[in-house]
Parts: sequence; C-alpha cells; structure tokens
Amino acid sequence: MNRNLFNYKDFSFIKTQGIKYAGSKLKIIPYILECAKDLEIKTVLDGFSGSTRVSQAFAQADYDVISSDISHWSEVFAKCFLLHDKNYNYYQDILNDLNSLKGYDGWFTEHYGGVEEMDVKMPFQLKNTRKLDAIRDKIEELNLSDIDKSVILASLLLALDKVDSTLGHFVSYLSKWSSRSYNDLFLKLPDLKKTNGEHKVIRGDIFEVIKNNSFDL
Repeated sequence: MNRNLFNYKDFSFIKTQGIKYAGSKLKIIPYILECAKDLEIKTVLDGFSGSTRVSQAFAQADYDVISSDISHWSEVFAKCFLLHDKNYNYYQDILNDLNSLKGYDGWFTEHYGGVEEMDVKMPFQLKNTRKLDAIRDKIEELNLSDIDKSVILASLLLALDKVDSTLGHFVSYLSKWSSRSYNDLFLKLPDLKKTNGEHKVIRGDIFEVIKNNSFDL
C-alpha cells in the first residue's frame, strides 16, 4: 500500500491484540483508518469498543482515544492497551509468579471446568480452570493499581483464549474438545505499544458518555 497516515507510508506498523470475538474489526481496521486519515480530527470515540482493537489502532496512529463499552472485560482490555504505564520487567515478574502457582478447585472449576470425557459441554478443561482459580485468587491479593491489574487480567484473558473450546462467543461451546483446549494455561505479557495520545477509558451507558464528553469523530 502506498498510503500516508501522519507521514507513515502504510498501516503495517499498527498491530492490535484481542481474543476471538464475533464482532471484532480486525480485518477492516486498515480501511477504517484509511477513511479517517484525511479528516481534520484528533479526538476519536470508539463506542461499543468490545475487543478494543479499533481503540488500539487509533491510539497507535497518534489520535486521542476515548474507548467506551458497558462490559467489564472491554474496560480491562482498554486500560491495558491504552493506559499501561510500567516497564516490561515489572509486569513480567508478576506473570512469572502467577505461572508458577499450583492449581486447585475453585469457583471457575466448579462452573466452567470439564473432564476429558465430556458429558456436559464446558469451555475449559479442568487442568486449566484449576490454574485459573489459583491465578485469579492470587491477583486479588497483589494490591495492584487499577491499570496494572488490567494488564495482568488482560494477559489472563488472552491466555484463556488459547485454551478454550468455543467459537469466540459465550454460548458457542463445542460438542467435542478443541485441540487447543489440551494446551496448558500460560500467561504472556500483552504486546504493550507506546502511544503518544491522551486516552480515556469509560465503562458505562453510551448515551451518558456522549452527553458528558466531546469528540471530533
């Protein structure tokens, strides 16, 4: 592509992360940016931000982004990718400790864990929900800031996406275990990109968001 975006030749430098999601805009992000690049705008509202891939893309393209959704998991992703403020080693040390934990039966195992010989469809195998229970409980003990906790939780969400047995939609559990569900849950640091804009994350009703804030796009 021979396109210009703030003096960049194309959009290949923009890389976003997310989980399997039926409404993800991953494949059309270059076209969204192409439509916006000639507009005289700086502040962008990504309403119903979902997986936040669009928020991430505009943030990496030097816009000021307001990422908004009513869901908690979307807020976690937005704070992780738009607001992270610690260095790589800080987060990696936490993930190393969490990965070393021994799993046990807890709430997630009781409600979302399934045995290998599946009689009831479940999204995760028991070995991974047990690890999930240990990791999720430990996160609550770490006394992290809201943003730092979001980075760690985003890592957990991305890790769970690699061992699930779904189609990327909450109700679409597979009737047989997916091949990836046999993998071991392992946390990796999200790809945290440095951005130059001033970003804001708002979880709430979209009509309240647009009533109390202003945007160029």
